[in-house]
Amino acid sequence: MKSWTTWTATCIILCSIGFMPLHTSAVDNLAGTSPTQTQVKEPNTAVTSTPDMASTASFGSTISNWQATLAKEAGFAGWLNARWNSYPLGPGTHGWVIILSDKGQEVGYMIVHAVDSGGFRLTEYGTGPSPLFSLATLYRSLIQQELIPSTTSYDSFVQNEKLINSRLYMDTLTSVWKIVQGGETYYLDAKSGELLPLTADPTPRLVDSLANRPTDLSGGARSLVRPAFDPYDRLPWIEGTPLPVTSLPELQIAMEQQGDLTYVTLLYDELVTMPLAVLGYQQWLHGDNYLVLDHEGPRYVQLDASIGLGELYP
Repeated sequence: MKSWTTWTATCIILCSIGFMPLHTSAVDNLAGTSPTQTQVKEPNTAVTSTPDMASTASFGSTISNWQATLAKEAGFAGWLNARWNSYPLGPGTHGWVIILSDKGQEVGYMIVHAVDSGGFRLTEYGTGPSPLFSLATLYRSLIQQELIPSTTSYDSFVQNEKLINSRLYMDTLTSVWKIVQGGETYYLDAKSGELLPLTADPTPRLVDSLANRPTDLSGGARSLVRPAFDPYDRLPWIEGTPLPVTSLPELQIAMEQQGDLTYVTLLYDELVTMPLAVLGYQQWLHGDNYLVLDHEGPRYVQLDASIGLGELYP
């Protein structure tokens, strides 16, 4: 029997209350084999719909520079000597997930999108052993959900590109694996591996007004990150009134005055309600602001986009 997901549990609670880099040449495995550095191919300039992007070398140096910069921040020490691999995100998105690993263990990720005018945008990033679009998480989940035989080895699983190459990243927190097995299509949350109640590909909920601005991590960051807590310990986000937070200064005041905050967003045409603990924020002096959420580890998402797609509760 397939297990109940936390999405289902959340629904029960609520109801009761009324492109360029291609797939890399190596992948981490559970036995601890360290990946090789990603190899990035030149874009296909014959495709007229493809923007005039920066060179392959620019992509690689950008990722490595971001990695080095972030490794200096609190909570990112595991990134210092990490290797990275890149994987494409969904057709037409011109985006990739970067998985960082150190000594055979996954230590974080970045979501990167190409900017039409040149350069790249750091849409999202996070730390911890359960990165977004982790193959290890997907493997365990598919076994638990009985979508692949329990006798399937991890090595054979990661070689099945037809199975694992459907990564869909639509917007902040709308990120899923699309798995086709036995003539059926399944969708799993890209962070937790939870089976989702979807019957079709999700659609973006919001157009990011800053999507065509390259990311600048120079100048350092100011950050506040608090310990995680369980948003189910207190449930004001079910019936309470959200806080009028629309900017970083307002978030800073709310965190100082209210203490723990819970971020709640409705996903997939409101089929799923996702409450996440707010850990804090990271403000880049020459760049963007990120909201830090606890979702199987710290998840740094664009502040403006996330506020436009959810609510904050005390």
